[in-house]
Amino acid sequence: MSLREDVAIRAVIKRRVAAPRERVFQAWTSAEQLQRWFFPSVDAEAMPQAEVDLRVGGRYRITMYAPDGNITAMVGGTYHEVQPPEKLVFSWAWEAPQPERSKTLVTVELHEVQGATEIIITHEHFPDPADHERPAIGWNCSLERLTQLIEGASSHHLLVTAGDPCRQ
Repeated sequence: MSLREDVAIRAVIKRRVAAPRERVFQAWTSAEQLQRWFFPSVDAEAMPQAEVDLRVGGRYRITMYAPDGNITAMVGGTYHEVQPPEKLVFSWAWEAPQPERSKTLVTVELHEVQGATEIIITHEHFPDPADHERPAIGWNCSLERLTQLIEGASSHHLLVTAGDPCRQ
């Protein structure tokens, strides 16, 4: 699988978090932190698992399980750029429930802005022009949970309720 360099379709999502860049970078790069905010969960027993090999060429994988132990979602990729605490670039491919043949590229930039951190996510190289809208919704939902975690609204895994638009 290779990245499609010829397609310039992208989704750009921005969010400001009341925390230093180092704290936000840690939330993106620590397996323990990622599994607390990355995927929505409706069951405290079904906490995601994350694996992180934080180096250029290293891999990451985040897996969500149903209460019965079945995998409901799995995404993974390879780190292309790691610049603490300001930038991550990694490939992105769904491995479950329906594996994708193409990989996309995600760039996470962290900028200090008046004592806070502005997160800019650029998700690009979608094989179909219509494909960039769904990830934008997912990233916004994930960033909402990240903000709650970092700003102290929750010290545990963040659960979503039946009416939550971010529920998978």
